[in-house]
Amino acid sequence: MSIQQYYQQAANIRLNGSIVSAGMLSIILAVSLLLSWDIPLMVVAIPFLAVCFLQYNSYLLYRNRSEESRESISLYDEKNLLSQNHLMIAFAPAPCIRLLFFTPDGMLAGELKEIKIKQWRWIIPFFIDKRMAKQLGIYDAHGHQIGRLLSDPKKTKLVNEKGEIDGFFYPKKKSSTAIVEGGKKLKLEGANSDLFFINAYGMEVFKLQKGWMPLEWSHFFIDGNTPVLTFDYSLTNSERLAVFAAVAHYYQYYNH
Repeated sequence: MSIQQYYQQAANIRLNGSIVSAGMLSIILAVSLLLSWDIPLMVVAIPFLAVCFLQYNSYLLYRNRSEESRESISLYDEKNLLSQNHLMIAFAPAPCIRLLFFTPDGMLAGELKEIKIKQWRWIIPFFIDKRMAKQLGIYDAHGHQIGRLLSDPKKTKLVNEKGEIDGFFYPKKKSSTAIVEGGKKLKLEGANSDLFFINAYGMEVFKLQKGWMPLEWSHFFIDGNTPVLTFDYSLTNSERLAVFAAVAHYYQYYNH
């Protein structure tokens, strides 16, 4: 998948949402007329019309992005998610989280999502759902699982491709930390759209930024606020798993 195809898929989802909303409103109005129901039609219609308008507006936005995005040509022979030092994030609907990671050439490098998705969790409020244990999978561009994040409210276990525990991520309101193989400690700093991992030597080894992108990447990623992940080349696989755990915690329920 390319970022252009992602924009087109997102547009189709929004268009379907607009059609479904308009269809439901039409059915309600038709039934009310046939059965002579005495209901406040304007009050009933307003929520459906609002959803229909918002979804259609989003459809136009993503359609335009798809048309403006340059067709992606793969510049990398192997899209190894754990070896990329620059990744862009796109979001897909999910009960908890589903992140798509793209390389600067606009091609899919992998994704992060729940291993088993239970549809009934769509209707659970996030303040209840966030207290439930979750299993998140990290996948490469071919759908092969290359890591897992076993999360509960207090910590996230970092599990590598072999099923071994490589470390832990401890989310806290003020100072989240990760401890990985060899006892290495990473401290998460920053706020809002800028996050940083600082190692024991005070060096910045990872950052998450929005609103920053080299000009050549913007030919593919039309949304200027696309989140950008930047990794230090020296990070080990276990440290990169800690990064994905931090990003997953930050973006939980972003597109719920």
